[in-house]
Amino acid sequence: MNRVIGSYVIIIIVIGLIGIGGYSIQWYLDRTASQLVVQLEGVQKSVEQEDWEGSKVAYAGFEENWNTVRKNWAMVIDHMEIDNIEDRLNRGQSYIEAEDAVNAVVEFGAAIMFLKHIPERERLTLYNIF
Repeated sequence: MNRVIGSYVIIIIVIGLIGIGGYSIQWYLDRTASQLVVQLEGVQKSVEQEDWEGSKVAYAGFEENWNTVRKNWAMVIDHMEIDNIEDRLNRGQSYIEAEDAVNAVVEFGAAIMFLKHIPERERLTLYNIF
């Protein structure tokens, strides 16, 4: 009888730890994605105003934050999502260097969409399970 109760307690503890871990990961994804989106929207705004020096500075600040977050995200999300963001960011940076506002805005807009999409895609919902 005691072994059965002990087994139930262990199962409940494991399920609780999985739930707490999942919630923590989702909270981290939401928080960091929001921060990255705000920074990248600042870069996009500078590009739209054709402030190329400001764009480069804003992008450098974003990139520093992105490099830290990317390493942590790689542990919990699909690498293809990170590759999509990286591709758009590299193109956007190239367009900043070329001072091509139209294409840079498009690429950063796509990167913003991917950043907003990641927390939604990783959220535990019935739609994501089935």
